[in-house]
Amino acid sequence: MAARAAGAKAGGRAAAKIRWDRDLGAQAPGDWAGQIDQVVAQGSRQHPEVAFFHRPSRTLILTDLIANFEPERLSFWQRRRLGMAGALDPDGRTPADIRASFGRGKAALRPAVERMIAWAPERVILAHGRWYDRDAVRELRRAFRWVL
Repeated sequence: MAARAAGAKAGGRAAAKIRWDRDLGAQAPGDWAGQIDQVVAQGSRQHPEVAFFHRPSRTLILTDLIANFEPERLSFWQRRRLGMAGALDPDGRTPADIRASFGRGKAALRPAVERMIAWAPERVILAHGRWYDRDAVRELRRAFRWVL
């Protein structure tokens, strides 16, 4: 999975210039050794997910594999839609569209989830919604119960 981008001004704020110039594969780049581990969770070809584990802080970082939106911050229609998708706090989990990208291959996701659990993170930072500042392994088992 390759990503290449450069930051630009957005919404009147200066954005940092970011250059993505690495292919993310099964192993983290060598210069990340001892700091960051990663695992690729391969859904459909169009939707691979990469999970990162920051060893020094014992923090797992996820993008779309778990969403945990806080209902009180959403409109009525957002709550209904995200509730149907399985993406509402306190029972946030993999949203329906992402689950569907794994189709019948959810067994292919299981090793990635087991690896995330084996890292024994203390917390999980999510791109979408309230993150888990404690009991991370318990939250991972709960959110990924559809796979385990």
